[in-house]
Amino acid sequence: MAIAATIDGVTANLGLLGVPDTTEREQLYQGTLAFSGNYATGGDGLSFANIPGLLTQSVPLRVEVYEEPAITQTATNYRFIYAKGTTLANGLLQVFANTGAQFAAGAYGSTFATTVVKFRAWFPSGN
Repeated sequence: MAIAATIDGVTANLGLLGVPDTTEREQLYQGTLAFSGNYATGGDGLSFANIPGLLTQSVPLRVEVYEEPAITQTATNYRFIYAKGTTLANGLLQVFANTGAQFAAGAYGSTFATTVVKFRAWFPSGN
């Protein structure tokens, strides 16, 4: 897996700090994605399994991925689409250029080194 997800507000010694944001129907998590290794044609694995702070075992209902660069960083302007898997572990993140072309298979290199890529994921409550 080349994309690692971490949940905002989770610290090793303090546990959860306001995570998740929960309603009767949904749990909302947000965090950061780190890209390494290689992108595969069709999408790269994005697993929510075994993430510290995640309090569900259900597949996400919806995932949004977006860039949030600091004022000194440059956005890449790529679009991100999460393809839902059948388990927490087997979803795919598909990356597209503004032209609609999918990110080329191969090493990420420094493509996402100049920006912060964030996610918001909604899971069903009660699981």
